[in-house]
Amino acid sequence: MRLTEEQYAAYRTEGFVTLENVFSGNEVETLLAALAVDQRTPGPHLITESDGTTLRAIYASHRRHPLFARLVRSDRLLGPARQIAGPDLYVHQMKINSKQAFGGERWAWHQDYIVWRDADGMPVANQVNVALFLDDVTEFNGPITFLRGSHRLGTLERPSATAGDGTGHIDPDDYALTPAELADLVKQHGMASPKGARGDVLLFSSQIVHGSGTNISPFARRVLILTYNPVQEPPRPAGEPRPDHLVGTDRTPLEPIEVPLDHP
Repeated sequence: MRLTEEQYAAYRTEGFVTLENVFSGNEVETLLAALAVDQRTPGPHLITESDGTTLRAIYASHRRHPLFARLVRSDRLLGPARQIAGPDLYVHQMKINSKQAFGGERWAWHQDYIVWRDADGMPVANQVNVALFLDDVTEFNGPITFLRGSHRLGTLERPSATAGDGTGHIDPDDYALTPAELADLVKQHGMASPKGARGDVLLFSSQIVHGSGTNISPFARRVLILTYNPVQEPPRPAGEPRPDHLVGTDRTPLEPIEVPLDHP
């Protein structure tokens, strides 16, 4: 699977592009069943909302469940990622952000790369994020919102905040843009919130400014986000590396496969 010339140009110009109907409804149902199983595995890979119990994110499901291990190699995801970031890629990070109905919390305005640079020693911003919608994403359930073309600004520097909460997880709040910064950037770039059906895929730059609001709807919003990074540009941490559910240590180049995912 490859991006068309128009899709590739949109990614380069806007910093993101949406691909429709990449996975079937049956495939998404199978992934959700696998997610339900993985969520029952305790450990630091589970991140909760401020109430301490509601699931906010789960990391590295591809290391625990064979279905997600197949997914990260799917040509439907890896093909466009290789087109953007190069032929030899590995998974730097995999997470599923979960916004529960009636209150899934916001994610602050931020860029991804600066966190990986400061926390992990990521040398350059050549990553590509590939997000698979596991639910329909609407204007009501907290879609990701981007500042169009803001990836071309480079890294917006701010004080390093890599201490996190002691688990290695760093919340975007620690690197959030100020209201004044955001207001100025919105004047320059405007905002866009790509919506779509479950099974659609959204590719976006590790440098684009993005965030999302709370889920005020009765519908969940679960998004699986894979960050692919070139094998030749791995992190080079100055000190103790973060846990490997947050920073992938298997840097063998992924070979694309194409098999249906509608069975465990």
